[in-house]
Amino acid sequence: MNLSSLHQILGSVSAGLASILFFVRLRPFLADWINKETHSDRWAAPAVNILASIWGLMMVALLCVTASGGFDWIKLSRPKLYLLTVVAAFALATASYLFIALYLRPGFTPRGLYSPILYLILFSTVLLVVVSLNQKLLPGMPTQWLLRPWSWFTAISIVGSLVFSGHWIATNGVRGLSGVAMRIIVLLPATKEELAQIDRLDPKTDFEKLVWRANRDEKPAVCEAATARLRSDPAFVERMATMLDSGYAEPALAFVRDAELTPEEKARFAKPALNALARWVNNAPAPNFTTSENLKRTRRSGDELFRILPEKFAGTGVNFAELRAWYEEKMK
Repeated sequence: MNLSSLHQILGSVSAGLASILFFVRLRPFLADWINKETHSDRWAAPAVNILASIWGLMMVALLCVTASGGFDWIKLSRPKLYLLTVVAAFALATASYLFIALYLRPGFTPRGLYSPILYLILFSTVLLVVVSLNQKLLPGMPTQWLLRPWSWFTAISIVGSLVFSGHWIATNGVRGLSGVAMRIIVLLPATKEELAQIDRLDPKTDFEKLVWRANRDEKPAVCEAATARLRSDPAFVERMATMLDSGYAEPALAFVRDAELTPEEKARFAKPALNALARWVNNAPAPNFTTSENLKRTRRSGDELFRILPEKFAGTGVNFAELRAWYEEKMK
């Protein structure tokens, strides 16, 4: 088998597998999360995991197109074209992530605006790969009609990704990069030892330790195991309410922020959650008594809590508006 045939087979197979993953993993993911609480960021890690699989395959397919001369019309050396191809795949994955975010959290705009674009980003790239690598099977089929709009969209995606990445790094600095590293670690599967550590914790004596492990900063399997372990205690609801009322506010608020609460839990935790959030606001440093970096981090956490908790506890009769006004005044 010559090198050209290898590129053709590898690229076509990679594009085909990426298409299958789109229907087998991404579409069910969107259908599942559209009915869940999406005002937290718990959907983000599995979305990145799925997109990494799809666009990792598409990157291989696009590299095969590059190797076969499909992008030689760009006046760059072949090594630079390979680098540009990798950047393009990353940019298109980033654009897909953006439209997933808009689809899951549409605000006042209809979801129908975004789902077609998700299809278009992937399958226009798949079509470009298939046509470019299979010219012998598709003699005379032009690619310019597809290549030009695809290239413009990809170029805009690359510029947008670079601007966003540069702004994000300038805003978040080293601490932000370490946070990204932690998010990548969270994407890894939980080990047997990590799950065994959760099993060894007793909800009666290790309640606070389990609460710390039952949030989105842990691997999903670890978070689910810790949550299940907490709920195995018959006194869980009352103990969590007590922790919210008068205990350590941060882990308790993280739990109610991230957990899918039952109707009984929502009714019981609403007022204690307000009390915990009040303690959190009271302990938050004022802008003139902290660094700008710490203020940004505090504001980011507070804005998220005030976005999620009032909606999560809507209908319980608990009003977060007065506390939010105090928070906004304190953060000025």
